[in-house]
Amino acid sequence: MPAYTISGLSSGQNTNDIIRKLVELEAKPLKRWEKENEYQKIQIKAWAELRNLSINLQIKTKNLTSFTAPFSTKKVSANEEGYITGEANRNAKSAKQQIEIVKLATKHKIAGNKIPLDTTLPAGSFSILSKDKRADINFQGGKLEDLQDKLRSFGSQIIKSSLMKVDNDNMVFAINALQFGKDAELKFLDPNGILQTAGLVGGNVPEPPAKISSVQFNFSGITPNQNEKYTNNQKPEFAATPIGTSGVTLKGNTSFLIPTEKIRVEKQSSLEVVAAPNSNTVPDYLGVGVYYETKEGEKSKFENVQSKNGKYVVNVSTFARDLLITKIVLANSGDGEVALNDIHLHIPGEIQGATINSSITPPEDAKFKIDGIEVTRDTNENIKDAIDGVSLTLLKESTTPLTLDIATETSKGIVLVKEFVDAYNELMKYSKEISSVNKDGKVDLSTADESPADISADYWNKKTKSGILSGDNAVIRLMVGLKNASSASYPSSTDPRYKVLSDIGVSTGELGSNWKQIQDGHLKIEEAILSVALNDHPESIRELFASDNNNDSRVDDGVGVAILEHIKPYTQLSSGLVSSKIKLAENTIGENSKKSKDYESHLVSYEKKLKQKYLNMEQGVGKNKAVGNYLKNTFNQSRKDD
Repeated sequence: MPAYTISGLSSGQNTNDIIRKLVELEAKPLKRWEKENEYQKIQIKAWAELRNLSINLQIKTKNLTSFTAPFSTKKVSANEEGYITGEANRNAKSAKQQIEIVKLATKHKIAGNKIPLDTTLPAGSFSILSKDKRADINFQGGKLEDLQDKLRSFGSQIIKSSLMKVDNDNMVFAINALQFGKDAELKFLDPNGILQTAGLVGGNVPEPPAKISSVQFNFSGITPNQNEKYTNNQKPEFAATPIGTSGVTLKGNTSFLIPTEKIRVEKQSSLEVVAAPNSNTVPDYLGVGVYYETKEGEKSKFENVQSKNGKYVVNVSTFARDLLITKIVLANSGDGEVALNDIHLHIPGEIQGATINSSITPPEDAKFKIDGIEVTRDTNENIKDAIDGVSLTLLKESTTPLTLDIATETSKGIVLVKEFVDAYNELMKYSKEISSVNKDGKVDLSTADESPADISADYWNKKTKSGILSGDNAVIRLMVGLKNASSASYPSSTDPRYKVLSDIGVSTGELGSNWKQIQDGHLKIEEAILSVALNDHPESIRELFASDNNNDSRVDDGVGVAILEHIKPYTQLSSGLVSSKIKLAENTIGENSKKSKDYESHLVSYEKKLKQKYLNMEQGVGKNKAVGNYLKNTFNQSRKDD
């Protein structure tokens, strides 16, 4: 075991200080790796910020290149509020029109006579009709409250009813139609006198006989329908069999589309499919559909209809009134065969109905004038067919003509372009800051006392001078590509042909601007020019940012498309260029950290060896001094003895 010594006691040297300095000298690689890691960390932060700004530009640019970008959004306004409102789609034409609201549409409102509280109503049935809707209601008899319950349960799609106690002894029924207009006039069929006893109507007027119009099939054009669902369609033995000219037999799990002679759908008419009395099966539900012609082309409607006494009824007038039926679809999802021996259109006669006791508000159509031309509609709301591309809502009658202004909503487009320009400038400014170096202000990673520098603080406080990514080709390519994309000319097919951003008031500066500012590549907006372009030619602006040159419904050219394509490698989170740079820096940090950990073990061992060597040296010097002192003392004693 070595003897205990005090540092430098024998040699006269401060060996602890010598060892510390030798260890510090040996530890220089460790400090170099630590500083390199700090540098890599700030590079990661710089690249991450570059990616975030690139993603922001990507988002703002996509807002301009999508087919739903609001360049063509129109707004509708009147010179006086409270009379009319409206919404316009992209197809609406900018214009100013004179509107005069002569009369609003009204809902039919009626009231009954006073009826004693204890009135008992007879059992039976009655019907309520309004426009294309009809409610047939069975009533078991009872009090006024019982009738009110029935009306609420079975008439709620047509009317809103109330029962009011007007004095201590009497009640009154009030009924409001749910739909506007003359065509929604309330009519009542009351063969059993239920509504008459309730004070609503007078004597009943019988319903006139209905007109039955048989559907004439063209069986030569019959085709299977929905083969993926009805698997027996393609089997010859499961083919549909005609029954005369207006009937057909369907096998199980089959569906067929059958052309018909064109038949017009009239008011209150319904399509009735009647099962033959001797049919093997009468399924609870049968699929029934129709194809009908509209101004926009052929449309279809299909329903699973419940059987009522062997009859399947579809109220076609609710969706195809005054239109022509061209095809019928029949589908039997059951296993058994069903014979449908009659398919016809049931057209009720013109119903007069029982006399109404008291009409509070008569049903009226809306009447208004557009540039002096009188227009009538059976509603006040969502009037879409008076002005192309515009939906109108009438609020109240006007005493003088109003001016309706249909104009492009430029504010939304201006906001989108401003957001794009701001995002573009932020990315360009930041890219220049991190790639440029001011030699007088550059952050120095070394320090005089070799103490670790706070690179993060230095960088973020002086980022305009730090040049942390100075000379990096990726950043330089980003800036050059953005400048090229924003200054390039693009093809245009709409007039006027906006081919460059400066055509719509977006440029790097006006004529005569400072050359340094122009070189920076920052975009500026002349809002007056942009506002006029958006108002007068929104589609030309849309095409400048994104155009479809090959008609494949995908944008493939324009300023926005070019910028999106250029910054794509900088925005990808997993395999993009910036992600690769960050991953490389992270790998370097990991390798340096491993080296540092291994080297710290070496320093511990190195210091231990130095201490042992200096301990041995001190011990050796101490022994030599002891021997020297012994010899000296012996020699001196010998001389004294002589």
